Amino acid sequence: MDVTDWVRTRLTGAGIPDTSPTACRPQWMRDGMRAMEIFGHDDLRVVGLPGHQDVLWSIVGRDATEPVRQDIHALLVAEHGNPVDRDAVAVWLGGHRIGRLAYPDAARLRPGLIRLQRRHRRAVALPGQVRGDRDHGLGVFLSYDATAFGMRQRT
Repeated sequence: MDVTDWVRTRLTGAGIPDTSPTACRPQWMRDGMRAMEIFGHDDLRVVGLPGHQDVLWSIVGRDATEPVRQDIHALLVAEHGNPVDRDAVAVWLGGHRIGRLAYPDAARLRPGLIRLQRRHRRAVALPGQVRGDRDHGLGVFLSYDATAFGMRQRT
């Protein structure tokens, strides 16, 4: 184990590494894996979706009536070593990387995401919806609890 692996293990806990190649499914993400779902009323929009419309339509059903509004559960994956964005957080749905959090959201959520993964030794999932239509495309909208990610104090 080199220093990078040691630091990554210390930051994220064993079993759920803080790493995901930008296009490859992480080794730890497998069928039957267990994730911790964080429910809340704060909203997140997933970006980078235009290149993933085929995957999204396969998830909601190619024959889906319009407009589409389907409940989903998406995994958040901190992308260690992303050459473009050191705070990158990818969004995975149905075993596919379908987008990412916008930079400001990723920068705010990433430390809490890593902390939650380390504490619970599980991936973090958020509830949400795939919404849209054939004319404008599909979007992914997630809900989360900012307090759970350490972004504000409990009152």
